This record gives sequence, C-alpha cells and structure tokens, in this order.
Amino acid sequence: MLKKASILSLGAIVALSPGITAAAEADLKEKQNEEIKEELVNTDSIIPVEEIKEGEKSSGEAELEEESREDSERSKEKEETSEKLEINTEEVQQPSDNENNKEKAQEKEEDNEPEFIASDIQGTLSGSVSEFNEKEGHYYLNVKVNITNRSLYDLEDTYVGFSLPKDIRVLETGDASSFELFDGDNGVNNLAIKLPKIKAGAAKEMNVKVPVVGKTSAKTVNSSLELFVISPEGYVSLGKISGNANVNYANLKEEWHFNGVAQALTDFPGLPKNHFGMQFGFKLQNLTIEKVNNMKVEFIVPNGVKIHKPDQYEEADIPEALKEFLNRDSGDISDALTINWSGNTAKINIGSVEGGHTYQGFFSAVGESKLSLDVIKELKVKITLNNGSKTVRELTVPIELVNYKGSSEKDNTVIPIKNSNTNSPVKQTGSSHNTSSTSTKSKTVEGGLLPKTASTYPLGALAGGMIAMLGAALLVVRKRFFL
Repeated sequence: MLKKASILSLGAIVALSPGITAAAEADLKEKQNEEIKEELVNTDSIIPVEEIKEGEKSSGEAELEEESREDSERSKEKEETSEKLEINTEEVQQPSDNENNKEKAQEKEEDNEPEFIASDIQGTLSGSVSEFNEKEGHYYLNVKVNITNRSLYDLEDTYVGFSLPKDIRVLETGDASSFELFDGDNGVNNLAIKLPKIKAGAAKEMNVKVPVVGKTSAKTVNSSLELFVISPEGYVSLGKISGNANVNYANLKEEWHFNGVAQALTDFPGLPKNHFGMQFGFKLQNLTIEKVNNMKVEFIVPNGVKIHKPDQYEEADIPEALKEFLNRDSGDISDALTINWSGNTAKINIGSVEGGHTYQGFFSAVGESKLSLDVIKELKVKITLNNGSKTVRELTVPIELVNYKGSSEKDNTVIPIKNSNTNSPVKQTGSSHNTSSTSTKSKTVEGGLLPKTASTYPLGALAGGMIAMLGAALLVVRKRFFL
C-alpha cells in the first residue's frame, strides 16, 4: 500500500516542467554583468571639480599649474574606477556557491513558468464489475478511461484515481503494473489507473481489468477524479481534474461462492456386483473481506445408495475425474481432510475461512446399490454450507457416472455395476466387462489412494460388517492476498 509523499521526486518534476536550459542560464548571467558595468560607469565616472576662488593664481602660470594638477587627479580617479570595475566584473563572472543566489535564480525561473492547473485535464472514467469468475476465484472491475490533456504540459508517469467502497479489496494478481492502490486523505482505498504519455493537446483512451473481491451495498457510485504522481517514495496529488468516475458495483452482492460434485466410478476395480467407488468434491470461498469462523460442509447421499465409509482417510492427489472441478496451482496449501460419516451423511469441519480465501477438497467412499445406472445418475446428493448451525448455502447435484483410470495399461480388469433387473453387465464405453475378481491390494494411481476392494469377501460380509478400507482425501487452501 502506497503512502503519501511530501515532496515530488525529481523525475516527476521533470516530467511536468520544461526547465531552464544551460544556454538560458548563460544568457541570464551575461545580462546581469552588463547591468553591473553600466551602473558602475554611470555613477563612478563623474568627477567633481572644485571651484577656483577669485583672486587666486590669476596668472597664466598659475592656471597651467592648476590644469596640470587637475589632469593628474582625473587620471588617478579614472584608474581607480577602472580597477574597481574590473574587480566587480571578475566577481560577477566567477561562478558563485552562495545558496541564496541559487534560490533567487530558481525563484525567478519558476516565476517565468506557466502554472500547471489540474482542471485543464479533462476525463471520464466508467466501470462495472463482471460476473464471478469461478476458475480464477474473483471478480473483475472493468475500467475504461478517457483523458484529454488541455494543459501546457506533457503528462508522463501520471495516474488518475478515484475512491473505492470500503468493503471491497483489490487482489495481488493480474496486471498490477497498470494500477496502484493507496490510502487517501479521505481514509478509504483509492484506486489509481496509470495513464500513458499524453502530449499537450492530445487525448488517450485505455481499458484496465482490476481483480477484486468483496460484498458491498454500493450500486452505482459517482466520485471525482484526481491526478497523481506516483514514485517509489509514495504518491502526490496534483489536484482534481475536470470529470467524474461512474462505477457500477451491483454484482458484488454475494458473501459466499459454493459448489459441489458427487461421482460414481462405474468401473472401479476389484468390487463385486452392485458396488462402486464414489468421489465427492466441494469448493467454498469467502467473498467478503472479513474472516468467518465455524464453517462446515455436509454431504447427504440419497436413499437407494448405501455408503460404506473407509476406516480412515489419507492425503492423496486429486483424482483425474475431479481435476476439472478442482482447480489447483503451485501456491496452494494442502492438508489431510477429516470426514465424519453417520450413515449416508458426511460432515467436514472447515473452521475459520479468511476473507477472499478458497477452501476446496475431495474424499472417497464405496457405494452399494441394486439400482440401474440410469436410475443412479438421476439421484440427487444434497450439499450444504453451514456457519455453525446456520445454513448459508444449499444445493443438490446429480451423481455423475465417470470412468476410473488404472495406474497402467495392463491393469484393465474391472468389475462393472450390474443391472439388477437383467443380472447382466451394463454396457459401458471404454471399459472391460470381465467379471473375474482382482487382488484386494490398494492401488496407487494418478488419482490418488483408492479404497481397498472387497472382491474376495462374500457379499454377506459387506452387508453384515464394515471391511477395512483406506480412503483418499485432500483439503486445499488457496489464499488470496489483498493489495
């Protein structure tokens, strides 16, 4: 966050001021020397002549003697005047280190320069907030700026700024070189859009996308526009320009973004008929700028499917079928996810969620059903986001039918779900219908650790008691940093 600076940097001053050239400085010094010479000649070259008293030395000899004496005195005074003029001239021509003289020269230069008037800059700024970008995890404030420079100066390294609502924040992502954020004198965030170089009399238009999050009651806000110079030392206001900012914040109305998914792995290896692997995923993001405590996620699988929970869960990679749903980058922080099952209900305690942060995760289980695939894919899983005992978001999602991909091309032995009405395998594209059982050993695949299969156990063992299964789970936290 930029701070207010008390003095413009040298670069900023040069950008807005033409300055005085070395030739102009030499002309000024020469003019000053000529003025001094003229003043000395006019005042010191006038030699007073004493009046001659009547009766004194009236003879020709006395007159000659007096004239000789006067000529001698005049010659002496001229020599003294010449020496004085030479000395003063040399003193003027020599460079001076006197700071007072420098300050006076600078003041004279400034007096000769036209004043920069911010209101000579005319501009308009319009903006609106886009729909929430789920993949990137934020909104965009789309800003369009038009500036006409009617001043006598070229604009360079300048910004045009306006105030933001106090309950939204700009994120550290995107093209941050095109804008700056700082605390203004009004005590709120000010967003400054960098202007291109605009020559005197010219006009420019620019478009900037600013990533933001937040929830605000502000709809359309009109505010004044201000011109700034920004340097590493901070910012300095050059004054308000002619024109206003008009920004629409209507889309910033939600506190949470929440989504979930449920999948049935139709060719999960090693399971007997009517059993299949299941994968569940969720994403939640705090769209406000404040931390919210005691957040929970709940999945309820409908009747018609019986869930066999794993005895424990271990951290694993995101399964292939969930990679499109769960976005992850190298900056994310991952951890093990704890799931508490009660029958067909899974509960996940997330805890505190910071403003702007995203939490996402997945976990697995084994499902059992006598229903056909066509019926299973019509079933709805209820997913809720809770703040303590209060439900803040609720949604239902169908059970997606997806394929499981083994760890190698040789491992293609599968037990497909069988249609309970025909007692024959359901046709599945791209998967084997070989009904032979496979090893009970867990398989580590690209999708992570999957539950141990139960193909060597009779079906009655599944119905009568839980077998040992190892579940895969992952919790990923994506942090959002504000400017």
